[in-house]
Amino acid sequence: MPCHPDHSRGPGWHLCDPSRTFGNQPTMEPFSRFPLPCRVAAHLRKIENLLPQPATLMNPQPLHTPDIDLDSCVIYQIYPMSFQDSDGDGMGDINGIRQRLDYLATLGVDMLWLTPIYRSPKRDNGYDVADYRAIDPAFGTLTEMEQLIAEAAAHGIGIMMDIVANHTSTEHEWFMKALAGDPCYQDYYIFRDQAFVDAHPITSIFGGSGWQYVPALDRYYLHNFDSSQADLDWDNPAVRAEMAAVINFWLGKGIKGFRFDVIDMVSKEWDRLAMSNGPHLHDYIRELNAASFGGKGIITVGETWGADLAHMQNYSNHDGSEFSMVFNFEHLGLGSDKWSSRFDPLAFKRAMTRHQQGLHGRGWNSLFLGNHDLPRAVSRFGDDRPEWRETSAKLWAMVLHMMQGTPFIYQGEELAMTNRHWQPDELRDVEAINYRASQSGLAPAELSRRLDAIGRDNARTPMQWNAGPHTGFSTTTSWIAINANHIEINADEQLARPDSPFHCYRQLIALRKAHPVVRHGNFELLDGGDPERISYRRHWQDPASGEQHTLLLLANLTATPLPMPHFDKVADEMRLLLANYPSEPIQLFAPYQCGIWLQVDQG
Repeated sequence: MPCHPDHSRGPGWHLCDPSRTFGNQPTMEPFSRFPLPCRVAAHLRKIENLLPQPATLMNPQPLHTPDIDLDSCVIYQIYPMSFQDSDGDGMGDINGIRQRLDYLATLGVDMLWLTPIYRSPKRDNGYDVADYRAIDPAFGTLTEMEQLIAEAAAHGIGIMMDIVANHTSTEHEWFMKALAGDPCYQDYYIFRDQAFVDAHPITSIFGGSGWQYVPALDRYYLHNFDSSQADLDWDNPAVRAEMAAVINFWLGKGIKGFRFDVIDMVSKEWDRLAMSNGPHLHDYIRELNAASFGGKGIITVGETWGADLAHMQNYSNHDGSEFSMVFNFEHLGLGSDKWSSRFDPLAFKRAMTRHQQGLHGRGWNSLFLGNHDLPRAVSRFGDDRPEWRETSAKLWAMVLHMMQGTPFIYQGEELAMTNRHWQPDELRDVEAINYRASQSGLAPAELSRRLDAIGRDNARTPMQWNAGPHTGFSTTTSWIAINANHIEINADEQLARPDSPFHCYRQLIALRKAHPVVRHGNFELLDGGDPERISYRRHWQDPASGEQHTLLLLANLTATPLPMPHFDKVADEMRLLLANYPSEPIQLFAPYQCGIWLQVDQG
């Protein structure tokens, strides 16, 4: 079938006969909505058997029967490189996760989100995928992954895979074929000529130009991240079909959830040089849903740095046509200049109130304070000085976990692990390394402060299992520096101590499962203009019995004793569910004191 240029789509597009059919059937829906580039029909035929048929979508197979309730689910994020090393090479692996399933079951989580474990050159620690269906040998084998899925299920825990859908490694087979001159695989990516690049200047999120020149082709490819991470062209239906096939492959292995990396970037708007929230974004997600995980009880979350409330409502609408929920980062206070940003309690409360009220009954929230790209939660939100670290960590856990949504716990957060100080030669994160190189005019002390406060390596230090020389993570030097405070902060010590942050997280997980007001109640912020306190109330009425459930949370966000103006709302009928001090709160709250009360009135 001959190809011919289609300059209306931009340089590099080659169209085939749009009337191409599979036998007597039109080209496969939903991927034929837009003009078909070269050989798409052949690509779709290759993928066809991996895509669900209509009957499958209507009648999910037993493998996919939902056994995790979104309303009460708590998800634990694992950064496999830093979780547990089982073979003594200094890098975490799949078998290491298997060794720690009892610990995770004791904590009480329902699902494990694994950051990418696919084959990768690891220029960006796995977010540069070279093969979506292969496990990187550094992490183990596909057989070991299947064993992890089965063993986690035996503990009542599902596995969530990380889908890096916006870009691939430049070592991926598709990109290698594109470099070799195959125009059809060039259409998988965003290759453009000099004139287009000059008219569309893009800056990479990691610094420098977002365009990389390929002399052999005399063309540029787009990379919104590292130059080794080439953006895929989701306007090409073959790319969308490939991603659906990847998801179906992992569904066949028993995966129960998917997290979609920077998914809001898959639709771009070139006229505005907008690299996210493009005109076809929700169309593409609905296509992906219908062709893969939709109707199977799978929990999904999209990473959406640029989503406003309207987008969040669309992503997580109750008809199930897109995602279960998304990650929105407004509450973190990391604006356009993340490196100089500081935490603002008032902005946090405004953002969380907007999300709690705006998604109540119209979508679903994700609840998180940290992940592999963010500072340690207690260092960002709380007070990581030794005298206040545990108390403030418990406070922020209580504030977050009593809201409506699905909580995500990043590994070590339940131990109140902290940021550390970084020497230049210790940095491993490509973003931090590039930032340091670009800031020659910044005072060394300020540059060091920013890297220590915001750098992504903080979240990637090895999990602190015990006080041993390699913190129980490995038997040898790890791939990244450990935090010296593992002698005081470690899982062994906290498991043995009932008042530890670990056991506070256990209690919070149990409260979510036990009390419907936590899962379903509305949200009322009581002190929106107060930067030193957070007080909120939630209410839920049992539709069957008419019982009225009221939950009240009061917290002092400072290291100074403060009177609590809303303490009078603690009614005589209320019982204290949880506090982070041994004594019950009184009107004068101690530093970082927090209390949660519940009242149930008969209907």
